Amino acid sequence: MKLKNLRVNNIEHPLGFQIMPLSFSWTVEEAGEAKEQQSARIRIYENVETEADMEGKKAVYDSGEVTDADSLDYSVNVELKPRTRYQWSVEVTADTKEQVSAESWFETGKTDEVWEGQWIAPEQQTSSVILRKTFVYDGTAKSARLYMCGLGVYECYINGKKAGDEYLAPGYHSYDFHLQAQTYDVSDLLKEGENEIEIWLGEGWFKGRLGFDGGFTDIYGDKLYAIAELYAGEECLVKTDTTWEVLESPIRFNNIYDGEVYDARQQKCRIAGTKLLQESPKECGELSDRYSLPIKAKEIFSVKEVLHTPSGDTVLDFGQNLTGWVEFDCRIPEGKGIRLTASEIMQDQEFYHENLRTAKTEFLYLSDGKEAHVRPHFTFYGFRYMKAEVVQEVRNGEDVTLRCEETLSDEEWKTQFQAVHLRSDFDQIGWIETGDQKVNQLFSNALWGQKGNFLDVPTDCPQRDERLGWTGDAQVFSETACFNMYMPAFYRKYMWDMRAEQSILDGAVPNVVPRLKRGMVAEYGACPWADAGVIIPWNVYCHYGSKTLLAEMYPGMKAWVDYQRKQEEAEGGLHLIKGGFHFADWLALDNEQPGPFGATDPLYIASAYYFRCTKIIADAAEILGYEEAPEYKKLAEEIKKAIRATYFDGSGACCSKTQTGAAIAIVFGLIEDTAQEEGDRLHQRVAENNGHLNTGFVGTPLLCPALTKTGHHKTAVDLLLNEDYPSWLYSVNLGATTIWERWNSVLPDGRMNPEGMNSLNHYSYGSIEAWMYGDVAGIREAEPGFRKTVIKPNPDARLKYVDCKMETAAGIYESHWKYEEDGSVTYRFHVPFGAKALICLPDGRTETVAAGDYIYCS
Repeated sequence: MKLKNLRVNNIEHPLGFQIMPLSFSWTVEEAGEAKEQQSARIRIYENVETEADMEGKKAVYDSGEVTDADSLDYSVNVELKPRTRYQWSVEVTADTKEQVSAESWFETGKTDEVWEGQWIAPEQQTSSVILRKTFVYDGTAKSARLYMCGLGVYECYINGKKAGDEYLAPGYHSYDFHLQAQTYDVSDLLKEGENEIEIWLGEGWFKGRLGFDGGFTDIYGDKLYAIAELYAGEECLVKTDTTWEVLESPIRFNNIYDGEVYDARQQKCRIAGTKLLQESPKECGELSDRYSLPIKAKEIFSVKEVLHTPSGDTVLDFGQNLTGWVEFDCRIPEGKGIRLTASEIMQDQEFYHENLRTAKTEFLYLSDGKEAHVRPHFTFYGFRYMKAEVVQEVRNGEDVTLRCEETLSDEEWKTQFQAVHLRSDFDQIGWIETGDQKVNQLFSNALWGQKGNFLDVPTDCPQRDERLGWTGDAQVFSETACFNMYMPAFYRKYMWDMRAEQSILDGAVPNVVPRLKRGMVAEYGACPWADAGVIIPWNVYCHYGSKTLLAEMYPGMKAWVDYQRKQEEAEGGLHLIKGGFHFADWLALDNEQPGPFGATDPLYIASAYYFRCTKIIADAAEILGYEEAPEYKKLAEEIKKAIRATYFDGSGACCSKTQTGAAIAIVFGLIEDTAQEEGDRLHQRVAENNGHLNTGFVGTPLLCPALTKTGHHKTAVDLLLNEDYPSWLYSVNLGATTIWERWNSVLPDGRMNPEGMNSLNHYSYGSIEAWMYGDVAGIREAEPGFRKTVIKPNPDARLKYVDCKMETAAGIYESHWKYEEDGSVTYRFHVPFGAKALICLPDGRTETVAAGDYIYCS
């Protein structure tokens, strides 16, 4: 029996995170004959390094032996000190009386301690700058910590070595409501004697260009800022103030959309006449410990192929559409450079960049003649391809141009260049493999859509002049996201930002979080984008089972429902959404009128979401023990009654006679009594559409679940396996490695759709994966966190087999089914320690089981 996944607030070894409220979780694996936890004991110690150090030392918290300790979410109320490491242990006793224990740690950041360091900012506006300070260290401390924040984005170096392994800190958040400080363990970077610390600053989301149609600059501030404190033990060795030097940066240009220019010839000399101001960022929130997971390098890709286009360009193909950058070893003469330009697709064997709109997506490195390992610092790219050029800088008076030179050999491009995938530091917890390789590629495509777009914020796309946290995209994909990856800490930060933005909108949820306060991206309250405020937290709770996190998110959830209620009640009449702009079934294909809007009545969709969100609030309030639960339960029933009276005929049929209209009615539970008949109509509509879907952002996640729920699973699998437009496998057949924004972002001849908005990394339609986990493999939570599940697989001979593994909050579940040569089906299931499952087989057999392995044959 082993204890694994020891986490504090859903993070392993959190260093300097926002730690309150404090919650612990763990899983038990390799449990043998043991089935469930009988009791657990949690202890917390201050400043101990090993288990032996705990012996004889008084714990700052000791739960004693607790028989109802929740391994998904054990909440502890204890006062913690700033800048302090805590060791914690959990000891579990199983029903077999076997005991096992394990230890981990967490460390607080500055918490509410007053900062000694000052915010400093160069007076001169610039794209990048370096702040430097030298200091003396006696080498006696056991450990050292750096607490800091830089705006827009920063990297910090001590004695020439980078602090930490994260990039693009402090990340992208609602800076006008809070600024996030990072904590770094820099014990190994200090040396006895004189030391040097440098803070490199760039524009990032804070100051650089943001938003489409040219975007805006200086949204949150018109200067670069930094604040830092470096401690060795309890001594503050150095802190930011106006005595720091201001140096020129070799980064001559940087922003998120357009890329970076790095001139290695630029000496880091002091900028004459530049003042360093003691100035805090204006109109920004308070500085506090971080919520954001660090952005890290998670995977590496070699050059798959070096392409030479008919026009003479050299293009590096990395084989996967990803988010990150390209790093390389540079060995070229001084004054020459390497220029890389990112793209997602080739056209007519030529490099193609137009779908990225105004984003230049370039990286230019100018060599000083020395060998160097090169990477960008303050930008990132969404790409599969990089046009690669060797250039020479040519000066004519004050004019500087770049002239293309001889290229490198294919072998040099292949061996010296690699793509680095960046994302927030979460990992995969769900896997599905089938006997159909195209379906497997679809699964990979949706997974990579999530990997590429979850860089601190769940963006719509990672490549063009947008890359914003559109709430609609995030909402429809959130269930799939929680199946695929371990997401609670990521969503905790996103929902904090969302609640902050709601606080000045009377509870309404913006279309984009963080909310740009300018242009159309400042708008709010549109269905189903705004419903992210309720549905994302609920999916997080259902998947991970943390009441602590649900309670933290609940005020924002309730605020959105209350906003809608206030708006609709002011107009009088039934409890329905009666007006306003709504994206509704965005990019659906069922509207005869041109444009991005689907044919399903947007007010029906908005009212259906109003019902769903209100019902969730009633359920959440009951779970949390809040007295308003009956009020919202009653309101939900009144909304449902009003929807039935307005949008359904006397026979119970939905008046929005679209695939999406029927799917909403079935999945949202609007018509339990006539759901089967509506499912039959949905099946017929698919048949009438030549066996194809025509749904958009709303209908697509619901379509296959609605069909399976009403006995039309074969039709759902038909949709999964369709290969012509519109279908999921259409893009697979055209070589996609991520999910596209449109069903036909690329036309059958391989050319880009001439319509605007054509991202090839847009994860929303990848939401089909939730159905693959929950209905094809058949694992659905019956209680939050998968403590109890229903395992109800739906085999289909065309898929041959399905192997599914899920590392849930409760432990590892597995569901496997396979068609044998004689046509029979073999089922294999694994249920983790501490969990129970109701197994339901297609032949009607059911069995409730505890932890263990189970095999069935049809």
